[in-house]
Amino acid sequence: MPNPESIVKKLASFKHRGAATQNEPLVLDYLQSIFSDKTVSLEAFKTPKTYISVVWWLISGLVVGLVSSNLIPFLGVVITCFFTTFALLYFNWYASPVTKFPPRVTSHNLIVKNGVMNTPKSKKLILMAHYDTAPISFLYTPQMVGNFRKSLRFSLILMVIAEFIVIVQFINQNIIFSYLSYILATYFLIQGITATVDFFRLGYSNGASDNATGVAAAIETANRLWDKNLKDVDVELVLTGAEEVGMIGARDYFLKHAKEFTKETYLINFDTLGNGNLKVITQTGSWSNIIYDNRIIQSAKEIISQDTDLQHITTGAWHTADFDSVWFLRAGVPCVTLAALDTNGRMPNIHRPTDTFENVDFKPMNDAIQLAEQIALKL
Repeated sequence: MPNPESIVKKLASFKHRGAATQNEPLVLDYLQSIFSDKTVSLEAFKTPKTYISVVWWLISGLVVGLVSSNLIPFLGVVITCFFTTFALLYFNWYASPVTKFPPRVTSHNLIVKNGVMNTPKSKKLILMAHYDTAPISFLYTPQMVGNFRKSLRFSLILMVIAEFIVIVQFINQNIIFSYLSYILATYFLIQGITATVDFFRLGYSNGASDNATGVAAAIETANRLWDKNLKDVDVELVLTGAEEVGMIGARDYFLKHAKEFTKETYLINFDTLGNGNLKVITQTGSWSNIIYDNRIIQSAKEIISQDTDLQHITTGAWHTADFDSVWFLRAGVPCVTLAALDTNGRMPNIHRPTDTFENVDFKPMNDAIQLAEQIALKL
């Protein structure tokens, strides 16, 4: 069994691991090869290839709606309201119809179990991490990422204002609101170009930290727990695809398997553990705050307070985007995401060309493995 650092190095040896790209089968072949003595399954699901197409569907819809409000007012209202609603759902990390728009491709989740269980166990622990990598984005440069949440909130407010403008135009055409509609349409186009231009220039990030480190941590934790053959806990490893599109793989897994969850099902999610200090994430959400406070969180806090080797770990918040765990949290499944943040509360290098193996610090990944193992044993 390869050690965590060698797993990170191997995953980082691929130029990228973009969902449904030519590299995905190669990455999955490697990951499956690690588990020759386990029960491994691949589950296919449909997804946009990147969030780029999603962003441009939303922007195109808003632009067409705003322009139409000056030509065919009723059509402008309908289009603008639809696409504003789609955007509010998508950027608040809910399922949005826009992720069903073409083009769609096939990605996969990799699910690993410790052989065939002879007797069912009362508790289920899911260890999750996404293996795909993100498009490189100008919005994640050090100069921009600190304002990501403010910028996103501002854009969402402008989308709501766009709805108001097209409704006013439908009721009574007004030259001032006509100018405003064109100004807003231009703004949305500029935002779309800013968010996506680096992908067209530079492609995908290598993803050594985001999220080869998370995959390695999940694999190592699973193997340690399988070796212990826990009496009452069924440990399942789930490596998801298309997280960077909008947590699509994790949602597909949840929808397919929720009926199999026991009354005591828990989730530990590992995401971006290659720089900074390990954090137990207790707050996410880009518009509203999503709060994590459950048995897993409380167990993590107790362990940190009692283990001198882990007392440097603290709780943290991540409002730039969200994690695979969001679907489980909203369904009431006790869960936690373990991620590393720097002193400014950011994840260095993610979604940038600098997210490479040479820039990975393995301490937060090893801390995550140690903490996750203890959380599982505490169950």
